[in-house]
Amino acid sequence: MDGLDTQRWERLLVWLRDKHGMDTAALRIEPRTVPGAGRGLFATKDIPPSSILFEIPSGALMNAATVLPLYPQIKEGQLSGTQLVSLHLLLHKPPGDADSLDPTFGPYITTLPRDFSSHPLTWLVNRQRKKEDAWSRYLLDHVPPSAWQAISKLEKRFWKDWDAVAGFMGANLAVLTQSTRPELRHARTVEREALLSDYLWAWLNVNTRCIFYRIRQNRSDPDNFTLCPILDFANHGTERTHIFPVVESEIWGTAGQRAPAGRKKAKADAFAFYGPSDITVSQGRELLLKYGAHSNRFLFSEYGFVTRFRPSDISSGSFEGEVDVQEFVEEMIDKAGPIKTVIKFTLEDSGYWGDWTLHSAPRPAHPSWRLITALRLICALERYSTPTFETRTAINAWTDVTNGVGHTISSVNERRWRQRLLEICEAIRERAQSSNINKSQGGPSWVSWMAENVRILWREELEVAEAVIASIGAGEEF
Repeated sequence: MDGLDTQRWERLLVWLRDKHGMDTAALRIEPRTVPGAGRGLFATKDIPPSSILFEIPSGALMNAATVLPLYPQIKEGQLSGTQLVSLHLLLHKPPGDADSLDPTFGPYITTLPRDFSSHPLTWLVNRQRKKEDAWSRYLLDHVPPSAWQAISKLEKRFWKDWDAVAGFMGANLAVLTQSTRPELRHARTVEREALLSDYLWAWLNVNTRCIFYRIRQNRSDPDNFTLCPILDFANHGTERTHIFPVVESEIWGTAGQRAPAGRKKAKADAFAFYGPSDITVSQGRELLLKYGAHSNRFLFSEYGFVTRFRPSDISSGSFEGEVDVQEFVEEMIDKAGPIKTVIKFTLEDSGYWGDWTLHSAPRPAHPSWRLITALRLICALERYSTPTFETRTAINAWTDVTNGVGHTISSVNERRWRQRLLEICEAIRERAQSSNINKSQGGPSWVSWMAENVRILWREELEVAEAVIASIGAGEEF
């Protein structure tokens, strides 16, 4: 890292030690520059199995529980956790290369990324504002449609949160007096357009850096997350996780990997992170954190990167490639004519609408069960124009297969849905083969990197489709 980033890291450690009582002298990790990936966490010494990597005191975590008490004018539940934390970041955003002046989380906020120009959500928001540049316009116009849909869903979440936060500030101008930014502290109105870019920065920091952290009784509550100092230097790992978050007696980690045996040593009020229990992390090695078993489409839209893979990884099944085929299935249903309303209602009523995907692993490459189920219903009903006794009989047979009572609707139905699956895969292959992303775009340093990410998305669609075509040709049972 450069001198400025090193100074920020050192001030973060002083803040954690002096204000929150963290034993920073015991740290055996530090951030370093990772070519093509910004910063990462590295071991400064050998780290034995089941060692505590670091323990972050609860008061140093940034979440709904720690931020809400700073704003007595905000009632609990008035803003969501994401809206609340992003509001706080907005009010204390550091100017330029300077430090954040927030008296509560300033040294931590100072270490957060300053620029999200390369993130697809930034491209789409700037397009809506008619402020997009030529490079983001080109890339946004060339992403696969499935990735576009994922970015669009993310954009809807962003605008919903921005409307809530901007509306709250407009109705509660006193909250601006708590800002450490002079232009906000003395503002008499909320200039939505002027603040939008800063809020996008704040929101993306929350969305890209939050980690599950239980603060609500209901485990599925969307406010169960936190921003965590030190941890957010860690990069995503696709195979092995070196960092295991543990809070109280609850492990948040990666299924199938061995969690630390000695987790009870962690302080009850700290968020503890352990190394793996089965290996020593050697000095100089980067410690990776698996963000979850997510598709490249999800990683690209949510985080702004993709997992790269070798040319043979998808055909061999060593990389879990995935393709969303929602648009193809919806088009197929739409072409079914008047019976399409029955098809859609039946899928929705049974919980099988959407999330239709192709997968390269585990082998053989295959369609998801949800996709098979949808195709079976479409092929069973598409020859009818209106609901009849025969359509009811077909739906009952489909329901039996879906519930495991029957194996197939009929041999004819099996041939038809496999043929429809083949048509979908061939359409994906043809579209991916015709994609053409220029290798040289000029512009900022992130452009060529993101152009390669877009090419990888297309290559994944092509190779997964070809792998499923091969499975169909081989007569594989799905």
